[in-house]
Amino acid sequence: MRAPIVTLILSLHFFTLTAQKSPIKYGDVSISDLEMTTYEADSSAVAVIISDYGKAYVSFSDVSSQLFFDKHIRIKILKSDGTRWSDGEIPLFSGNSRNDENITKFKATAYNLVDGEIEKTEIDERSLQKVKFNKFFDLKKFSIPNVKVGTVIEYSYTIQSDLLVNFPNWQFQYEIPSMHSEYWAIIPEFFIMEKYTQGYLSPSVFEATERTQSFYHETANHWIYINVPAFKPEPFMTSKKDYVTKINFALAYIDMPNRPPVEIMGTWDKLVSLLKNSDSFGNAISGSGFLNKIVEPLIANLSSDEEKVKAIHNYVKSNIEWNGQEDYVAGNLKSILENKTGSSGDINILLASMLEKAGFKPDMVLLSTREHGFIRMEYPMSRQMNYVVCRLILNNDFIFLDATEKFIPINTLPERCLNGQGLLVSETNRGWVQLQTKVKTKTIYAANITISAQAEASGTITKTSDGYSAQELRRKHKKLGLESFKNSEIHSLKLAVNDWKLEDIDKEEKPVKEVFDVNIEELVTQSGDVVYIEPLLGLQLKENPFKQDKREYPVDYGSAQEQLFIIKYSIPDEFVVEELPQSIMYVLPDKSGRFTLSAQTMGNTINIMVNFQINRTLYVGNEYADLKEFYNHCVAKQNEQIVLKRKS
Repeated sequence: MRAPIVTLILSLHFFTLTAQKSPIKYGDVSISDLEMTTYEADSSAVAVIISDYGKAYVSFSDVSSQLFFDKHIRIKILKSDGTRWSDGEIPLFSGNSRNDENITKFKATAYNLVDGEIEKTEIDERSLQKVKFNKFFDLKKFSIPNVKVGTVIEYSYTIQSDLLVNFPNWQFQYEIPSMHSEYWAIIPEFFIMEKYTQGYLSPSVFEATERTQSFYHETANHWIYINVPAFKPEPFMTSKKDYVTKINFALAYIDMPNRPPVEIMGTWDKLVSLLKNSDSFGNAISGSGFLNKIVEPLIANLSSDEEKVKAIHNYVKSNIEWNGQEDYVAGNLKSILENKTGSSGDINILLASMLEKAGFKPDMVLLSTREHGFIRMEYPMSRQMNYVVCRLILNNDFIFLDATEKFIPINTLPERCLNGQGLLVSETNRGWVQLQTKVKTKTIYAANITISAQAEASGTITKTSDGYSAQELRRKHKKLGLESFKNSEIHSLKLAVNDWKLEDIDKEEKPVKEVFDVNIEELVTQSGDVVYIEPLLGLQLKENPFKQDKREYPVDYGSAQEQLFIIKYSIPDEFVVEELPQSIMYVLPDKSGRFTLSAQTMGNTINIMVNFQINRTLYVGNEYADLKEFYNHCVAKQNEQIVLKRKS
């Protein structure tokens, strides 16, 4: 009886090994997949993932250990917009040469059905293009050729790494649906690993199997998700990375035999201490004595602290161009000044060092940008951070400083930074600070419109953009240049514009003003003796951005919102006001949102004032219904019309 038992054990072991392979064989593409024209479960899908397979495991030897990650994915292109899935990028850690990650076994193929035969177009590792992402990561980019509607694409690769702490996460859900997503995370007993899931979907299969290797035990964690729906981004949300269905791993510590345990995750306090003593962070701020020669003449004739802070802030903004890279450490500050370009870490640590030379005591705040995702405070890992800003006391109050944007004044953070809380790196205070700003996203429309006896309408509209609205216009103006910016603004108004003027575009602490000389005949409709006028000039919110009956994700505006209309209509003696929108006020239950409309006549003048405000930046799931209903009322009210009637 012994032999059959041994045979059974070997068979089970063989089954386990083969079960860890991709459910599809590379290159074995079916005619039915190539003939597919739509995905039955989601006819709107531009592409569908047929299979997405991954496996992460650690290989041990007497002298070394390495982390491996295998990936194999196959995608069907269903519509022209889906061809973008033929472009891919693979992030690789590149902090230093010892721990660089490498790609092996990369291959990618496009399959097309031509005259009933399968035509293949292949690329390999030589097609990978290396692009620097930031100080910590490179991207290996690729583009699979000969991809069109109907193509099936496929690629696979292995990442080999000495950096055991970067155990790969796995994303089951994307913006296209997936028929099959499968992940194996094989964790040796030496790894004390935290894992946490996110998203709102449940796996079809999850199993955790204990196994014995030659000198250690391991746990094979296995997830399968079947028929995963596409993730649908919704208005006013942070990164989709926060909400897609995903499994995340955080290595707490490594406990190898005959060696002392190595703490990996640590604590936030330890991260702060590490950074404060780092040559690329704390020492760069307190050192860098060569900056004294720049700072001293810069502030020599300035008396107030506010003037000095503004002068240093403006110097860094004017002299160093942000290269778009987001990180929280600095390179050589001399080189950054010479090259006049740098990452967010380079620029804001340079700013902090210059402030320190001027006698200030700047603190630094580590954060995660909105696109990078929110921070899970229970998992103290530096990879959750990707940005740093300054904070200091000015006029007995804390202010934030960021010098990456040319058009942001002091005490204002870029919108990308408005993402919950940041970690304070300070000599005297440690902990979390709220990334809040008093700056709004604010637009004011003031208009004087004259209606003629022939029911023709013309006048001026003054658009004032303040806060984040102004910053967005200034970025747009810099990018496009004056003439293209003018054309874009005129086009966005969707009215016949005779003249346009621009004020204060180069004065960052002032609102931006645009004055439009317009005709608005398209907003005036005649029917016999009756004239209908769209009172808010077509500039109002025309539909509710919240379409879903239920929303799982928070509504996150980032900044407070305000839109104000002050419009005066002058009507001729030939007309009488037949109907006006009724004055009204709507308020959210917690009074964080308010909408008011006032419509009055005085002689031959109609005065319309509308104010829409959202004064909280975050609304959670159980507040969504009230917020959606509030918008429904606001949209309906703003789309009511003025009715004039010609006198008999």
